[in-house]
Amino acid sequence: MTVALLLILLPLLFLVLTKHFKLGALSSNLPPGPNPWQLLRTISQSRNKPHVAFQTLARTHGPLFSLRLGSQLIVVASSPPIAMQILKTHDKIFSGRYLPWCFQVVEMVQSSLTMSRHCNDTWKFLRGIGHNFIFSARAVGAKEELRKEVVAEMMEYLVEKDGEAVKLDDIVNVTVSNVVANVLASRSLFDVRGEGENEEKLKGLVREIVESATNLGLADLFPVLRRVDFWSRRNGMKIREKIMCVWADILEERRRCGANDVSCRDFLDVLLGNGFLDDQISIILMELLIAGTDSTIITIVWLMAELIKNQQIFLRLREEIGQAIKQNSTSLDESILSKCEYFQACIKETLRLHIPGPFLVPHQALKNCKMNNYLIPKDSIILVNAWAIHLDPNNWNNAASFKPDRFLDSKIDFLGSCFEFIPFSSGRRMCPGFHMGFRNILLVVASLVYYFDWSLPRGQWPEDLDMTDKFGTTLMREKPLYLVPRLREQFHVV
Repeated sequence: MTVALLLILLPLLFLVLTKHFKLGALSSNLPPGPNPWQLLRTISQSRNKPHVAFQTLARTHGPLFSLRLGSQLIVVASSPPIAMQILKTHDKIFSGRYLPWCFQVVEMVQSSLTMSRHCNDTWKFLRGIGHNFIFSARAVGAKEELRKEVVAEMMEYLVEKDGEAVKLDDIVNVTVSNVVANVLASRSLFDVRGEGENEEKLKGLVREIVESATNLGLADLFPVLRRVDFWSRRNGMKIREKIMCVWADILEERRRCGANDVSCRDFLDVLLGNGFLDDQISIILMELLIAGTDSTIITIVWLMAELIKNQQIFLRLREEIGQAIKQNSTSLDESILSKCEYFQACIKETLRLHIPGPFLVPHQALKNCKMNNYLIPKDSIILVNAWAIHLDPNNWNNAASFKPDRFLDSKIDFLGSCFEFIPFSSGRRMCPGFHMGFRNILLVVASLVYYFDWSLPRGQWPEDLDMTDKFGTTLMREKPLYLVPRLREQFHVV
């Protein structure tokens, strides 16, 4: 069941089951919020887009409001000051994670970097080795040549497709996924030409995991049903088995070939060297693969769509990249690209206008907390509507327009210190991979913009490009982005 569908159906279920649950004891101290009928009406009017519906509800009930889905309380923050209280002031209390019951029941969160409920010793250890070997600026910089090799494969494929319409979403997906997979396990999992074995199954599994991890089932909303919720256990076991299958051969080969190799080549070696079991390693690798790719892919595709729609911005960005290369007599080195101020502004503006995770990653209250004279009870799910914050005209001029210049000469960064702009969240649960994601975006987009001219398929015009988004697990484009690449004349080999 999707979040949007649940938001439609559960107010009705709420009305039927209210008498079986004592919901009113704390209600006088809770943040205000809609009744079930108001929630149903608002969701319907927002075309089943919860982030839009919650923005509307915040205008009525304030920047901190609550709602009940079944017996589960959900608290929504929709302003920078409230977001700061959740992610900074009361960071420790709200540092919990809620993972749907289908994952809890099969114990898929005990050794997790991104979805561990508590910031426990295992989480801290994984975060530490992840920082040292994957996430730190030093670790990311050490993998630049690897990224260039994978991007070169993308470029070669685009040259082959010169003058033909390509589905950019798929090309970017393969490229970014292979970069991250090589960082994790020195192995590409996809072929840019779509000729790899079991590629569609793996893509389907990734989407299944993401959807299952972000959707709430009846056992989540009515815990009393967990004893008879056999579907969640079956679904969780099925996903777990599929994850094991993805990495089983890779683990077996690494153990066989690396038994006498004491050097750490990648993160898989680090996990093996620290005594993690195969099922733990498989889950960690899969969650890092997903966390390291999904948002990056969505951001690249949205940025390319905005550049196609805004040709003057496209040409200005290309000019800046060209000047940086010319001045430094080098190729597309990330150290040079990271100094391109307008390029950074374009990336920031894309993350502002098209934030991949409109609610970030949901938090959970680990104990009761008093905030703004309201009680936030233990176990409440906390959503920060970053999408609403990023598009609030009180925070941004012309908030609905793509204007990278707003970030020039601005001190706003990616580090979560400015709560008007929090694409990677903030606090102890902030996304640890933002350095890697930023570098991947830089290199892929620079390669696409600098070496190729792009156009829409015949009969389509930039000003008519559909920029509608679609709420699923992330906020992606509703329609795939089909573009026609043409290698720029100066790069043709005679």
